[in-house]
Amino acid sequence: MKKILTKYLLPVLMAATAVSCDEWLNVTSSSELQADKLYETRTGFYEALTGVYMTMGDASTYGGHYMWNVNNYVAYPYKVNPQILVSEIQKHVYSTTKIKSVMEQMWYNGYYLIANINIILRELEARRNVITADVEYNLFKGELHALRAMIHFDLMRMFGVNDWSGENAAKLTVPYITEYTAEVTPQRSYAQTEILLMDDLNKAIECLKKADPIVADTGDSFESTINADGYWTNRSKHMNYYATVALAARIHQWKNDYETAAKYAQEVIDGAFYAGLVSWVDAYAIINESSDDQKNWIFSTEHLFSLDVTDLYSSLRQTFFTSDENSLYIDESFVNFLFPPVDPKTGSVAGLEDIRGTALQLKYTGLGYVLYKYYGSTFYNAMFRNRIPMSRISEMYYIVAEHLINEGDTAGAMYQLDQVRARRGITSRLQDSVDALDPSEELMKEYYREFVGEDKLFYYLKHVKAEKSLSEAFDLNASALIYPYPDEEINYGRKQEL
Repeated sequence: MKKILTKYLLPVLMAATAVSCDEWLNVTSSSELQADKLYETRTGFYEALTGVYMTMGDASTYGGHYMWNVNNYVAYPYKVNPQILVSEIQKHVYSTTKIKSVMEQMWYNGYYLIANINIILRELEARRNVITADVEYNLFKGELHALRAMIHFDLMRMFGVNDWSGENAAKLTVPYITEYTAEVTPQRSYAQTEILLMDDLNKAIECLKKADPIVADTGDSFESTINADGYWTNRSKHMNYYATVALAARIHQWKNDYETAAKYAQEVIDGAFYAGLVSWVDAYAIINESSDDQKNWIFSTEHLFSLDVTDLYSSLRQTFFTSDENSLYIDESFVNFLFPPVDPKTGSVAGLEDIRGTALQLKYTGLGYVLYKYYGSTFYNAMFRNRIPMSRISEMYYIVAEHLINEGDTAGAMYQLDQVRARRGITSRLQDSVDALDPSEELMKEYYREFVGEDKLFYYLKHVKAEKSLSEAFDLNASALIYPYPDEEINYGRKQEL
């Protein structure tokens, strides 16, 4: 098993390359010496946490495969040249050598991040003589526990079943690793792993509630001492308190505990605006802005938590921003379905008003519509460039809406959807046509409109066990949205129980 462990145990200071069993002890010994020096100062802890956030932006995880790449391709009905790699992902064929390699990257680099988080948490507890202030300690601890919960949760969702209850509760899921150790971390059941997940989540919420400057009284000296260099200032670039509460909403939604999910989501809605963490994007400013380089395509002001990914545009421009047949396009008929010039049920022209539609985020070429969410030319406004939206305020309204749908409150659910739609420039209201609309269908349409190019649509479709796509030209089977464990994991004894 040591061969597998090496893929989890390489700290931030070292390259994420595989090593053989014979090399493992030497690599680990060297790593420990580097860690000893790194964590001798507060600056070292700051560098280590920054390293985690930067590594999350890697193309193998949230800077690519977890977000706009694999998790986007498997869920959204792009038109794609059948000769390129994406076509296999679109068909949910994961058995080819190239796709297996991609899935392995997603698995191992997720655990690579977790290993680094575990190192920092270990050192944080061991070196209270370095991180002496309680508020600073709780900021580090809160963000790290939240990140560890989030990454494990995403691995469970990608490589596991979509329902943790009933007979699935006893099935084995992905390893939940809470220590940096050479010992093999055993697989546990979904029920057992859920306990570990919730423990991390609750610790994170508790710590951040006491220390995050967006909700806590951090003391008069916080800005002049602990935050003298402004490291903790831009909270949307950190796993902050409200982003962590939003994660709690997601987890409870996935568990089908809709009431608790809605409670957490409503706390985010009520608090994040008040704290100034988020604000609605100005739809009319986007509509009236003639320059692509000044449009906030990513709706950055609405991010509860986002990553800065260096050269993001360069890494995806060959996929979305070229004019050849190997680029991904969205079929015109599907765009017209999501953004109809005239809604046949309401008679409104919502599709023409919606800033997510044909006029803005989807831009027409001769082959189809192009995703512009991650646009970022050389002249693009630096405030919007290179942003990966990890968590957005609109998702919280959708979680509340799902709870109300399950409670039979269709009017209340439509009200929640209208809150987002109004900020997208739509003047007509779903509330006015409650009897003519299916609330679950309207909610799903909103996920397609809002989260094109993001992971959130993939997770939602898997969560609701969707058996078909809204696009007639794209097959979707929720059971095919379970990614396979790497062959090496299976060979060394991991079980994937479907």
